[in-house]
Amino acid sequence: MQKSDHHEQNLTSPRGLIHKVLRRTNSRRSPTAAEQDPSPVFPETSNTKFLKQKNVEGASKDPEKGSTHDNRIEDEKSDLLGYEVCSGKLTLDNKGRSVSGEQSGSGSSGNCFDARLTTEALVWGSNILKLEDIVSVSYNAGLRHFTVHACPLEKRSNGLSCFMKPRRIQKDLRFLSTAPHEAFRWVNGFADQQCYVNLLPHPMASSKKHSSELIPFDAMLDPYVKCRSPPKILVILNPRSGHGRSSKVFHGKVEPIFKLAGFKMEVIKTTHAGHAKSLVSTIDFSTCPDGIVCVGGDGIVNEVLNGLLCRDDQIEAGSLPIGIIPAGSDNSLVWTVLGVKDPISAALSIVR
Repeated sequence: MQKSDHHEQNLTSPRGLIHKVLRRTNSRRSPTAAEQDPSPVFPETSNTKFLKQKNVEGASKDPEKGSTHDNRIEDEKSDLLGYEVCSGKLTLDNKGRSVSGEQSGSGSSGNCFDARLTTEALVWGSNILKLEDIVSVSYNAGLRHFTVHACPLEKRSNGLSCFMKPRRIQKDLRFLSTAPHEAFRWVNGFADQQCYVNLLPHPMASSKKHSSELIPFDAMLDPYVKCRSPPKILVILNPRSGHGRSSKVFHGKVEPIFKLAGFKMEVIKTTHAGHAKSLVSTIDFSTCPDGIVCVGGDGIVNEVLNGLLCRDDQIEAGSLPIGIIPAGSDNSLVWTVLGVKDPISAALSIVR
């Protein structure tokens, strides 16, 4: 009795009433057992799995919709590089470039690439060499390798590259194929794209130990390689153009490219004003059926064109191609016609 009385006194006391009210409010605010244990959040529910499976099935049923972006990128690449001519495995032979390259040998697997030749470029790995930068291709009959001679634009990594003039450098890229007939197939592909192919005999062709395996290749070079014939041109050089630098420009930069491309040239240097006009007005076109190349400034081009207009055979004179190598002080005409002032780029345009 004393305990109950004491308990009731505690409840009726102000402190007891306050505890009673607090207990009631806490019981009202406290959540239920179900609310205290919320359901766990799974990374994937059954509905999300079903939706994902449905999307995957829809993509497999309609692959064009699922890979629209990839197809668009491939289409853009195909438009830039043209269609494929031939493809296969090629090894870039770096032998002779460095000491490590000589020690590793020419057939190292680290330089083996999936290569393809298109109507616009030669692609191996992440490298692209445009056909317009290729001068010619050299190939020895019956061998596994061939050499691509090119003059691509130099890649400059420094920050001042945007302020410097683009410069072309000559590169000889030697590729090693898997077999001689594969190399022959690549060479045929370059010939089909109007690249000049310098066909050379096998190094052991003149030896008595000539292998019988090389005979079919020697026999099939002439009928199956559709290589264009070496062009015959007339080069008219004004040695006084460009403050006397035209001869150095031609013999140092342009003539090696023409020789790699198989050009048969006759070089004539002018000696006085009007010399080019009188020369072209009387020349026999059979000696230069593939064109006349003017090396100098705008004056030499003016004389050559006036000499062609003075001829009696206007139809033949009007159809003769005229090439221009900028070696003068201004070169505004070649800049207007070709959009270049670099003699190497102009020489590549003539070769192509």
